[in-house]
Amino acid sequence: MKSADTGVDFQRRMDEKATENQFVLDEHQRHVIARLDTLMKSGLTVKKNLLKKPKPLGGGVYIWGKVGRGKSFIVDSFFSAAPIKKKRRVHFHDFLRDLHRGMNNPQSADNSINAVLSAQLGDCQLVCFDELHLHDIGDAMLMKSLLELIVKRGIVLVATSNYPPEQLLSNPLYHARFEPSIKLIRQYLEVVALDGSLDYRSLGTNHLTPFCEGAYLLPGTPAQRLEYQLPAALPTKISIAVGNRRLSLLSPAENFLHFSFEDLCEGPTAVIDYLTLCAEYRRWIIQDVPAMAEVSPATQQRFINVIDVLYDQQCQLFIISPFTLDQMTQGAEQEDIQRTRSRLQQLIFNVLQ
Repeated sequence: MKSADTGVDFQRRMDEKATENQFVLDEHQRHVIARLDTLMKSGLTVKKNLLKKPKPLGGGVYIWGKVGRGKSFIVDSFFSAAPIKKKRRVHFHDFLRDLHRGMNNPQSADNSINAVLSAQLGDCQLVCFDELHLHDIGDAMLMKSLLELIVKRGIVLVATSNYPPEQLLSNPLYHARFEPSIKLIRQYLEVVALDGSLDYRSLGTNHLTPFCEGAYLLPGTPAQRLEYQLPAALPTKISIAVGNRRLSLLSPAENFLHFSFEDLCEGPTAVIDYLTLCAEYRRWIIQDVPAMAEVSPATQQRFINVIDVLYDQQCQLFIISPFTLDQMTQGAEQEDIQRTRSRLQQLIFNVLQ
């Protein structure tokens, strides 16, 4: 069967972007780009016939690999180049937040999971999920319904993750319940590993983004704070409304949203809280960040989640800690801490000598 000609040479386009940004694509990145180029050329058009409905596209690619390998950069470029209008690129955290909101909307005539998913997907022919990570059984069951609907509709799915499908929802208490979904991922998508030992974020070659304009202050002296015009903590905490509850702040929410690690990560906060706050506040301070080995796995996961959200939403972040980044992340039980470390590595380091 003759391949559809989309008129887009994705490999050539990526070579041009690499030249423009002054970096060289390695062999592992080129392998992933080649698979996406094949997808682009073989399926991302809808063949119409006067007597027949448009043919569903279907299939896609699941790209997994360690942090900082360029997965998001490649998929964002693919999404921009895809020659169809009905497409959506979304961070998986954002999608889950919108899904939860839809299911809990009392004004909705039908807030069943399938109805809300259908509304979220709309008439998309291509969906790109960035950072598909599952640690919660509830989210995993939502993902199961999402995958089934994507397959049923013949939507092209491109996803990135730090894990192969078999390591999603790795908790042995729940993993067996997600195995049918893992099988579906393997059947519907081409699973491609983005290998390589180099974390490109650690090279400092990224363009300066709002997130990267923040700083990691050790230990956070008054002089260091003054350099970045950061507020000092007030003697008495104040609070801010988030949904139906309140979170404590160390200083007024004017130029910065100023949290202690304890208030932000040791209480029952959730991704939807961070996303809600990011929509209004673009500059954050998290101070008194401890060594992750000293806090519970649940607290570690909240810290990982908040850094994920701030990074994806490109909020400016200032971390204040008595520990170096290596000391802070060493010994953490959560595997995702390596992604957090890679992201915090991009902050300007201001260390008192």
